[in-house]
Amino acid sequence: MVEYVVIFLALFIIALVSYLLYDRYFRKEKRTESAVYVEALQDLLDGKQESAFTKLRQVVTEDSTNIDAYLRLGHILRENKRPDRALQVHKDLTLRGGLGEREKVEILRQLYFDYFDLEDFDMAQVALKEVISIDSHNRWAFVKLLELQQKNQKWDEAYDTAATLLKLESNKSKKPLAVFKYHMAEQLLKKREYHKARILFKEALGLDPTYVPAYLAIGDSYCEEKRFEDAVNFWNKLIEAVPAQGHLVIDRLKRTLFDLGRFGDIVQICQNILMYSPKNVEARCCLAEFYEKKGDLDAAEELLVELVEDAPGDSRYVMELIRLYLDKADTKNVYDLLRRIERKREERSSRTGDEHTDTSAIGIQ
Repeated sequence: MVEYVVIFLALFIIALVSYLLYDRYFRKEKRTESAVYVEALQDLLDGKQESAFTKLRQVVTEDSTNIDAYLRLGHILRENKRPDRALQVHKDLTLRGGLGEREKVEILRQLYFDYFDLEDFDMAQVALKEVISIDSHNRWAFVKLLELQQKNQKWDEAYDTAATLLKLESNKSKKPLAVFKYHMAEQLLKKREYHKARILFKEALGLDPTYVPAYLAIGDSYCEEKRFEDAVNFWNKLIEAVPAQGHLVIDRLKRTLFDLGRFGDIVQICQNILMYSPKNVEARCCLAEFYEKKGDLDAAEELLVELVEDAPGDSRYVMELIRLYLDKADTKNVYDLLRRIERKREERSSRTGDEHTDTSAIGIQ
């Protein structure tokens, strides 16, 4: 019995000594590492990157399993214009086994930034695709991938990425995709593949019937093939679909209708635009030009007077109206117009002066 008691006491003493040694040396070391790590994080928050870098290096030297410390070291290196060294730090982490999904994703995120700063956009894209292979709902990765594809003008890939992103965001609208179809078509247009380009432009309009650049481009492509009637028809479709933007095709229609000997059609086109946008400057200016060429100077004058009243600061309409008066040998109206403009200028100057005076008075009080 006494023998068992002695053995028990001996084992107890050994266990106690082991615990005290562990508590004194091993746990203290662990606590020290943890304290240094916390201090490093605090330095980062305070903007003390140099101090944080030194402490993080100490942490990883004493505990090579601290992935977050390595990531932060790489981040500091990259922010200090050393993306090559940051890349090496982060690439070394990918060789480790036993990494969790969240750790893998964060390492790949940092690799993306490293490669981007090094302008290695292909490898940056590879890093993003690896993130997506791990987390297929990672919105950040899709957004960055889309930015890269747009930057590199990979419009077909960008279209697919944008479509996936819309699904992730539960956005049922297809309108945002029109711009990618447009750019895909634009690349074909530059190669003079007009028919193929128009197919994609029309697909863009199928996604967004109000996408003005596609209407313009389709008409332009018809003109390149000398199919002027088709160009006119399509530009008219723009006016029907987006009447507020109809003025964008006025110059195109003027030139094309003139070549077709149908310049008179421009009147109806302008009137269609003004039906939806009564103050449309370009449409009214075009009508004034038409009436002047036709010899109906009174109708042209009426429109130009309205334009000057609505946009007194635009010298184009003032000069057109003066020229019209001179053609009519109507010097009285020229002087009246100039006096009105001068009077309005003085009124504006006076109002501005009053505002300055009021502000000064407030300042004195």
